[in-house]
Amino acid sequence: MPGRGVRHGQGTCRSWCDRQRRSGPPVRAPVPAMVSEPPLLARQALLDGLAASWQPRELRDLASSLLKLADAVDQDWEPPAHTSAFRWPNARTRIEKNAANLALRAREIYDDRRMRKDFVPGQLLGEPAWDMLLDLFMQFAGGARVSVSSLCLASDCPQSTALRHIDQLVALGLIRRTPSTQDKRIVFVELTTEGVLAVGRYLERVS
Repeated sequence: MPGRGVRHGQGTCRSWCDRQRRSGPPVRAPVPAMVSEPPLLARQALLDGLAASWQPRELRDLASSLLKLADAVDQDWEPPAHTSAFRWPNARTRIEKNAANLALRAREIYDDRRMRKDFVPGQLLGEPAWDMLLDLFMQFAGGARVSVSSLCLASDCPQSTALRHIDQLVALGLIRRTPSTQDKRIVFVELTTEGVLAVGRYLERVS
């Protein structure tokens, strides 16, 4: 209707423009892109911005983090509640008690291994199974599980190669697969007790 501005935030477009005229040269109104643009266009603009300013390794780390977030949302994950139930001390409980510190060391090792590819061609480096074990230990420390898709990305190798290594780790008894209760198409992967002990003891040794 004439004489009325269209609402924008807590004021109106007309009142915003009036303030701009009084304060100096006109500038574009601060309309958030994610609100004003269709979702697909906004998503593409976001991706274009990331591609222009982020390094490939940073983009892979972001993709891995987003997949882990999706895993957590899928299983409606929350941090495990504190429990005071007594447990007889053994190697696993010792590792569990220090899991947060060991996970920090695992993250340092994992990131250092990723950084090598900034200086040396990736095809000269390897050990995707070890990268997956480190990633799984970090999730174990936080009480979360990882989907097969997320774990394949963490391995930093082709999916077919990652799946083959997952099969080998399962056969060795270091990890196990668990179908999602929310979506049968999703399979989670986690360390077994043997896997926790193997990775945890190594991290204790190098910490």
